[in-house]
Amino acid sequence: MKKSAVFFDLGGTLLVMRRDRILQRILENEGYSVPLREIRRAYYIVERNWLKDYGTKVLTPEETDEAYSDLNGRMLKKLGVVRSLPEASRLARAVRSRWKEVEETIRPSLYPEAEPVLRRLFNEGYSLAIVSNAPADTIDVVERLGLKRYTSAVVISGIVGYTKPNPEIFRIALRDVSCKPEETVHVGDIYEADVEGARNAGITGILIDREGFSSDVNCTKIASLDQVYKYL
Repeated sequence: MKKSAVFFDLGGTLLVMRRDRILQRILENEGYSVPLREIRRAYYIVERNWLKDYGTKVLTPEETDEAYSDLNGRMLKKLGVVRSLPEASRLARAVRSRWKEVEETIRPSLYPEAEPVLRRLFNEGYSLAIVSNAPADTIDVVERLGLKRYTSAVVISGIVGYTKPNPEIFRIALRDVSCKPEETVHVGDIYEADVEGARNAGITGILIDREGFSSDVNCTKIASLDQVYKYL
């Protein structure tokens, strides 16, 4: 069936992940040197397990913030940058307290092909939406980057309370764009959240895997957003 709507994840899909660079900079300031690719790979592994604990829950904005603090704690453990529990606790507090400060020094940026792809799909009449697992204030980033001009809906887990792979977050987007699941594809970078989550809502899921981290999953994959056209 020809598709009439395309949903996109935000971070790691349209938006270059700032969290990788934020965490790296905080760790550097605390005396730990960790390569950026190692941080990206750790997030890929840790987030998949983190979603098993939080992906089916309905969270308040405060609970969403706590969930992301837990994600940071798991990251520190996975990266193995600390050896003792007191040091782990101290470093986790440092990450949490300095996150906003460092975030403000790292400007959000889109992948080079992101806006051209959105513009083309918009001009061709597709209904577009962003469906993202992120804190509520992420909506400010979407607005600053000018993405609202292309999208009929922006659905952020920290606002609506549902986290991918919960199908309800996708159903909210479907209602907002007035499209049926079978007419829709969703593109994202986390298999459990984006592909399985989309499937849970009856939507075709496409995994964007720019760095080849997802060799262990069986689904439609693309390495760049401009490859999405062939699946519409």
